[in-house]
Amino acid sequence: MRYTPIRNISEEEKRELYDLLDNNPDIKYRAKIVLLAGEEGYTVPEIREMTNIYDKTIRKWIHRFNDYGVKGIFTQMDYSGMIKITDKARNEILRISSTNPREIGLKFSTWSLRSIAGYVKEKKLIKEDGISHTAIRDILIEKGVEWRYSKTVLGKSKDPDYDLKKAY
Repeated sequence: MRYTPIRNISEEEKRELYDLLDNNPDIKYRAKIVLLAGEEGYTVPEIREMTNIYDKTIRKWIHRFNDYGVKGIFTQMDYSGMIKITDKARNEILRISSTNPREIGLKFSTWSLRSIAGYVKEKKLIKEDGISHTAIRDILIEKGVEWRYSKTVLGKSKDPDYDLKKAY
């Protein structure tokens, strides 16, 4: 079991969190997580039992509170100080996504968003640690590329009603 520490909550932050419990249903559970962890001293598994929220989600909101305070539990964060993707890198990502991976020496024939992100990280096209597959998707959408998800077909079923069921 991993321990997730929470920093001390100031009196002003406590007031803001309690106000969020009363006034903002969209982020009520996030404020509740922070208060249960910081004010009441509950552990992540104990909070999970009380709230039925995944451990990973609970840890995320505790870390966001630790890093950014009360504003960290709001969804709309200002990430302007984080990863910077230049136009040159955007164009390179677009070029990569439109080439066949085998043409550049890879052992697969179609790109996934994750494989593009891995290739970009491996080739160090972005100065930071890397780029997420969702950022890749956003860049492709921004450049007008329609991305499709690959579908694996394992074979035809032996079920006599297979075609009928597949139609729905």
